[in-house]
Amino acid sequence: MAIIEAPKSSLVPRLQGLHLFHFDPAPCAQRVRFALAEKGLLRGREVRWDADSPDALAGEPGGWVSRHVSLIRRDHMTDTYAAIHPNMVVPALVHDGRLHIESMDIVRYIDDTWPHNRLFPEDPAAAELANALVERGKQLHVSVRYISFRWGLGRLGKVGAREEASLRRLEQKESPEQLFAFYSNYNRDSIDQGTYDRHLRALEEGYAWLERLLQSDGRSFLAGNTFSIADIIWSCKVLRISECGYPFQRNFPALSAWYARVSGRPAFRDGVMHGHKVMSRVFRLKAGLDNMLGRGLEQASMAAAPASA
Repeated sequence: MAIIEAPKSSLVPRLQGLHLFHFDPAPCAQRVRFALAEKGLLRGREVRWDADSPDALAGEPGGWVSRHVSLIRRDHMTDTYAAIHPNMVVPALVHDGRLHIESMDIVRYIDDTWPHNRLFPEDPAAAELANALVERGKQLHVSVRYISFRWGLGRLGKVGAREEASLRRLEQKESPEQLFAFYSNYNRDSIDQGTYDRHLRALEEGYAWLERLLQSDGRSFLAGNTFSIADIIWSCKVLRISECGYPFQRNFPALSAWYARVSGRPAFRDGVMHGHKVMSRVFRLKAGLDNMLGRGLEQASMAAAPASA
């Protein structure tokens, strides 16, 4: 469990109730909001992410306080946020002064702390499969970043010299994110197309595994016929890559139908898409134009689902 026992931030131990540091379009933050919504824990008042007034420190009865960390404004590349989350990414969850990082660890914590409407399967075989699906999804975290930047953000994903210097200064050597190395290469257009293609193929292999699972017995969800933690992590990966223009209906029809079921859940609408609808439309419009011009993710994708994964 990714708990920071002694955070550098003086804000964290003073927070009461649930506070989520997040960014609406970030897939890892979307997973946590999805889980919170499935538990009936509602998004409450919005406060500035670093606010420390008495009112801002208080919790939200029956829900959580939203502390929106703008990745567009590079809030996460500051000394103040690095003291909260040592890897300088979102999300971070604080529950009564205890800091939790790593999105799927947070989802498991939420499931254990609020055990009604369980997200983790009780059946041993389904639980084993759900664990495997979550681990595969976590392994593809960086691949989603590469695809999002190459076919989604484009030049908007680049950072300035000041932010790059902040990353160099603030990032811990053992950080699994390696943000400085990524942005340093991305800023200079030194990531070759083959690297992007390898990350795309890795994601497609993961999607192909899901396609076979869904086709094998007509199951409703990934780990069986009950919604689970596996559906949470993978639905957010499908959302982001579809926003970049990937042809899921053409390449993975069973997965596309599954995603329609999952995205139709009230908790997906309230947890994932609340606050993200406008940005999602912008991503899709850009992706549609790129595909129409023959330079988009549709053209880069494989023509059919891979035979094995």
